[in-house]
Amino acid sequence: MSDHVDNTDKIIFAKVARGLAAVRRRTALMAHGCCHYCDEPLTPGLPFCNVDCRDDYEKEQAAKARAGRPG
Repeated sequence: MSDHVDNTDKIIFAKVARGLAAVRRRTALMAHGCCHYCDEPLTPGLPFCNVDCRDDYEKEQAAKARAGRPG
């Protein structure tokens, strides 16, 4: 029984490690005074004007990554 548990642990740890590596490879967005998605003027230090723009930006970047296009 412990063999199945050990194998499952290895699979889980490998998936977590791949996920962490993917997050670490992402570049951080620098705030530049406008929303990165809709170009709405913002107060300094904010990359997006609201959570909808943030979510839409992330979805768009994920779709580009799946298509093999640069972000």
